[in-house]
Amino acid sequence: MFKVRSVLSLILWLTCTCSTAYAGESVRNPPADSIAMAARIDSVRQLRANDVAFILDKIETAYVSGRRGISDSIWQQTSDFIERMLFNDLISGHDREFAFMLRNIGRLTADAHFAFPDGGALNRFRFFGKEDPIFPLWVQVWKDGTVYNVKDYSGIIPPGAVIESVNKEFYQQFDFSKAYEVPFLAALNTAITPGEPVYAWAKMNNYYEAEPRIWCNFTNMLFCSHVQGPYTVVYRMPGDAECDTVVLEPMTRQEKYRQFVRSGDKRRSKAERGFCRKPIVYTEVGDGIGVLTINSFWGKRWSHLWVFGRDWRYKRLLRQAMRRIDRDEIRELVIDVSLNSGGMTENIFYTLDYLVDEPITIIDKYLIHEYSREIACKNIENTRELAPEDREFLISYISEVPEGTLFRTDTVRHLEHVPPAELKHRYEGNVYVLTSHLTYSAAQLFARHIQKLGRGPVAGQHCGGYNEVTGNAARIPLPNFHIDFMVPFTATIVDLNDDPFDYPKVDIPIEHPFEEWLRRENNSLDRLLDIIRKDNKTAGEEIRELS
Repeated sequence: MFKVRSVLSLILWLTCTCSTAYAGESVRNPPADSIAMAARIDSVRQLRANDVAFILDKIETAYVSGRRGISDSIWQQTSDFIERMLFNDLISGHDREFAFMLRNIGRLTADAHFAFPDGGALNRFRFFGKEDPIFPLWVQVWKDGTVYNVKDYSGIIPPGAVIESVNKEFYQQFDFSKAYEVPFLAALNTAITPGEPVYAWAKMNNYYEAEPRIWCNFTNMLFCSHVQGPYTVVYRMPGDAECDTVVLEPMTRQEKYRQFVRSGDKRRSKAERGFCRKPIVYTEVGDGIGVLTINSFWGKRWSHLWVFGRDWRYKRLLRQAMRRIDRDEIRELVIDVSLNSGGMTENIFYTLDYLVDEPITIIDKYLIHEYSREIACKNIENTRELAPEDREFLISYISEVPEGTLFRTDTVRHLEHVPPAELKHRYEGNVYVLTSHLTYSAAQLFARHIQKLGRGPVAGQHCGGYNEVTGNAARIPLPNFHIDFMVPFTATIVDLNDDPFDYPKVDIPIEHPFEEWLRRENNSLDRLLDIIRKDNKTAGEEIRELS
């Protein structure tokens, strides 16, 4: 088991080593101001080491998923890596690098709900500036770690080129074996992106890499790692053995963002993200088939949440869509949640109400501690998918359990959501749910409920999250650094037979080919529609033969 004191020991050793280096071998009696500066640096380093130790402790004691299924050996390897990253940061001493380094904590949680720090932290604290010189490329990373150029805003490297290395000499001076190779750098960057590995990879390509002001992308990883321009870039075109080498001048963050907007790239990248689209869209595609696209399980009206704590817009949009589905006499309904990264759990059950009429078992896990007890009670009070008597019981139970209690709801009370007996426009035809690696959180729970209830198959690529989906989080401030982090204290699993730290299975696997991915396309919906039409045609022919 990794021990926190090993981190502290390493940091203390580094502190002594670096202090000596600051003094220099030839200076036996450094000036008083140098001594004061070294003392200040040592103090800052110790405070940061204490913050890291604090975070590691909270993963073990305040995070509902604990080690998230990580073995002792992997935990140790990952912890050692974080120590090395901390060492590299301590040399510079800048808050920006320290905050960026802390992103590696995600290696120990693999959970996008474990938000540390949140995505806007670097901008909120002015760690980034408009005039920062940054890498001029927009890239995306294939699952093998290969980095492909999407766009070079300096206009030199062609789209689709494979980026082999960036500033090789910079890494060689530190004797980092092959660290300059881009697949290695891409792997580092993916670890900084929050979430389970598959989701982090997809999210990085779909959202973070495009935006030059977002901190957890390849460009800003280079910036925070002190890889400065001019950039010596080695690249080749796919299928070519020969490489070309070019030198790219840095581009200011402001100029890169301006080009990002003016070229239409910002608009196009937003169109690829479910959260930026209308929450619910229904389309009739012929042959008795309808597509209900749910891009978010939230209606995207902040005013409703702030003032009333409710989400009426989602329910209104869904009701309108189900009315049209009923009117069109749809026999085959595809529910597309492939770009849906989550939303409100009550909207999961509101949607299921239109598809099933049987009770739905709810199994949640809670970790009760000083940061979570009060907020847990408030959240349960607002949980409308539970019956009032169930909410009352849980609030009373959580209020009385000892500090540090970890329990699963099915061990203390059977909880279930009961759909209304009468509901207009309830759908009784065939259902298919389309998912991808970007399907996450509430959307993933929805897909798994459909599967377990036997309502229909799940098709596409498997969801990005593990079977155990964390949710409500407590805000915990670091003792010394001016950033909070969100630590989930609840988790949900639809089926107790599922491995909590494995990805959900799909019933109809549909691959996402490399050629489509390189063009930033995913035509899985068209492939699923073809499968449905083919199956319907075959079934029709069989019926005709029998008759």
